[in-house]
This record gives sequence, structure tokens and C-alpha cells, in this order.
Amino acid sequence: MIMRTTLFYSAFVGFLSLFLIACEGNTRMEWSIHNQSSSSLTVIHDAWDYAFLDPETLVISPGELLLIGANDVLGGQPNAWEPSSFIDTLFIYNDAGSMCTKDWQEMDNWFIETEELKKVPANWQHTYLLSVSDADF
Repeated sequence: MIMRTTLFYSAFVGFLSLFLIACEGNTRMEWSIHNQSSSSLTVIHDAWDYAFLDPETLVISPGELLLIGANDVLGGQPNAWEPSSFIDTLFIYNDAGSMCTKDWQEMDNWFIETEELKKVPANWQHTYLLSVSDADF
């Protein structure tokens, strides 16, 4: 009888643990740059999660939207994080070699769209968009 009770409690605790882990949820964050300038842009960026890698260099054509990074975090977070929570380095140059003067670390310079994908478990997505125009050089 004691063995049966112990087995029942062990199974119950295991099932409860699995249920609670499955309810953790997820938060997805995506960072993009929209080139609204008249020239191609060279983007040099690095992310905190990939600090062991060399910064990536990309070219964005005029009018192009480019995803520069994405990250999934365990747990549903309804509030957007600061861009610097993921991006470590971000330099943007135009064809003339001028560096972008828009402060990418300033949250107000990003258009941030937040969407609740699922209530239980909580799943949220935050899409960050930095638009760069000729006036930013």
C-alpha cells in the first residue's frame, strides 16, 4: 500500500512539473532595419548572445527591409525590452561613407509592435523596426 501511494505521488509530482514547464510561454523579439534612404547602406552589427562571433556586415539596398536579428526568451513578456538588451554594436554607413547619426539605443527611435500570440501559455512577439533616411546622415 505504501509503495502504491509513493508511486502515485511520484507520478503526480512528475505530471505537475511537466504541466508547469509547458505553461512557461515564450517571448520572440525581432530587430529589422528599413532603408528609406536613396543609397545602399552598410550595416555592421553584433548581438550580446553572439559576442563570441565577429560583427556581421550587411548591405541594405534602398527601400529594403532587413532582419538583423531575432531572439526567443523563455517566459511570456508583454513589455518590449530596450534594443540594447540584444544589440551590442550597430553602425550604419551610407554610400558616401557617412555614419548614421540616429541613436539606435534610444527606444523612441524604433517602431515597436507588440503582439500577444497566445494567452496560455503566454506567447508574445515584439517586432523592432529602425527606419533610416537621408536625413539621418
